[in-house]
Amino acid sequence: MPYLRWLETSRRFAARPAIIEGGQTVTFADLTAALALLPTATAPVIARSGSVGFFLEILRAWRDGQAVIPVERDAPEPVLASPPPDGTRLVKYTPGASGIPRGIFLDAAQILADADRLTAAMNLTPDVPNLGVISLAHSYGFSNVVLPLLLHGVPVHLAPVPFPRVVEEIFNAHPSIVVPAVPSMWRAWHRAGILTGASIRLALSAGAPLALALENDVFAASGLKIRNFYGASECGGISFDTRDTPRESAEDVGTPLPGVDVSISPCGRIVVKSASVATGYDCPRGDDQLGGGIYQTRDLGFLDPAGRLHLTGTLGGAINVAGRKISPAKVEAALLSTGLVRSVKVFGTPSSDAERHEEISANVDLTPGASLDALKQAATGVLQNWEMPRHWKTKA
Repeated sequence: MPYLRWLETSRRFAARPAIIEGGQTVTFADLTAALALLPTATAPVIARSGSVGFFLEILRAWRDGQAVIPVERDAPEPVLASPPPDGTRLVKYTPGASGIPRGIFLDAAQILADADRLTAAMNLTPDVPNLGVISLAHSYGFSNVVLPLLLHGVPVHLAPVPFPRVVEEIFNAHPSIVVPAVPSMWRAWHRAGILTGASIRLALSAGAPLALALENDVFAASGLKIRNFYGASECGGISFDTRDTPRESAEDVGTPLPGVDVSISPCGRIVVKSASVATGYDCPRGDDQLGGGIYQTRDLGFLDPAGRLHLTGTLGGAINVAGRKISPAKVEAALLSTGLVRSVKVFGTPSSDAERHEEISANVDLTPGASLDALKQAATGVLQNWEMPRHWKTKA
């Protein structure tokens, strides 16, 4: 079903830009021609972000009736505890709130429901491109950028890095643009002064809490309203801030999206009911409540009398660093693999930088003769930059 929608989209917008990258423009017709040259997929396809090939691998999987597993360009090969069930077309491989990586299975109808809901609620159109600066392999970028492109013809202008000068040049290249980003990016762009007068039609923030001070400062300086967006890998978009003025509470994540029913469980957890709720996990756990169109999140919150959703906390072990969910277990395993530690405990600590939210800390017991400097150097070979602990403590 996603592939049939792609065929409709590619025919309708054949001559129009689909992906803009580094001064080059790839049309929908170009994607169609490149896809025709790819071999048939006979197993789930791993799509690595970072190039036009990422989008082609997604389409190849759907064309050939396979599931696609989006991952970062340099991420290790994902390992699923069980194969995707029949009909699966997307596997989100993520640590989520629990902090331990696992696969989330979605079928065609669930993918389309999320894409159609977000595109309509945010009024995304083929005439206004999305900025592609967040990770497109993660749920936020996949739902807000990849799916609107492939299923609704909303073009994307890829930014290789979120540096202000690079992003400002992209702003200047378009009369209007939609910008999904994370708080740390918004802060950097605000400090660089590139938001004043920018051609931003819709400014979105997700992945980490958006500080009221940042939201108010941007609004006062440029008149730009950053809209909080809340979602989960297991169900896609949940709520969206539609107000045109800054919020009064940092916990406020807007009102539920059309077609999304939100309730609060007796223990205070947010429960989501919608057509985009995933089928299940590759490795279910005892406290999971996912399936049948219902997902009980690990987020705590409440609905106020006006129907706005507020987040008050999160259960689970993932570390939220500037919008990226880091698995403590993965970092611990990587550090142990160096052979330089006898034991290690990795955990999140509050960051002094509100937009980073948390930082990674590691308590390590070094093997005899090993040094902390040697461990840090070895860790760079087994961890991504954003997974590296910022704070280290060695056992006396």
